[in-house]
Amino acid sequence: MARSLKYAVISLIFLSCLIVPYLVFGASIEAFAVSFFRNTANDGIAMLMAGALLASDPVLPIPSSVVATLLATKVGFWPAGLVNAVSLSLACVFAYALGRGGGAALDRMGRALPPSFAEWTRRHGLVAVLLCRPVPVLSEASLILAGAAGHEPRRLLGWCSLSQVALGFAYAFAGSGWGQGGWNTAAILAGSVGIPLVSALAVLVMVRPTLRPRAAPR
Repeated sequence: MARSLKYAVISLIFLSCLIVPYLVFGASIEAFAVSFFRNTANDGIAMLMAGALLASDPVLPIPSSVVATLLATKVGFWPAGLVNAVSLSLACVFAYALGRGGGAALDRMGRALPPSFAEWTRRHGLVAVLLCRPVPVLSEASLILAGAAGHEPRRLLGWCSLSQVALGFAYAFAGSGWGQGGWNTAAILAGSVGIPLVSALAVLVMVRPTLRPRAAPR
């Protein structure tokens, strides 16, 4: 009982470190992003700003799906898709490097995650990391933990980059009004909210079986 309480407290602290900044600053950053991308006259500046925000996602509470989708409303499908793909891939490398540099300390932090999620990521490895790509918080946490665990980087980051390319162009497709080059509120919501939500539900469905208590050996 004491051990379970200890892990629950540590898990709560760890998740708070990831979620609280997003809850505190996420709305402000989102409002800034909407204003910036709709009012900035220079497309080049918008792309540089969006690229910097997306690449810094592992350490800043950036609503990456919102930024990536809104960029396409400003600069169009292809430029936004390329910026999204490169920047989100760089964010993967950054997150992995953070975990690898943290070593044993971050590995212990990983074990402080909710046991169901930790068990699921250990069991499914690369598949788990890929499924977490569009999910806020878990996308960064999964790669940081992979780096801390010392996973071989080339295959992991290669597949993550491919998934980020697909994800980046999906955001751009939605932000450009299904590729039509116009403002489409339904498409923007589908990209910035729908993709992360569906992905989060998929992760929940995958993790849920690990929540069931195992039968005691006879």
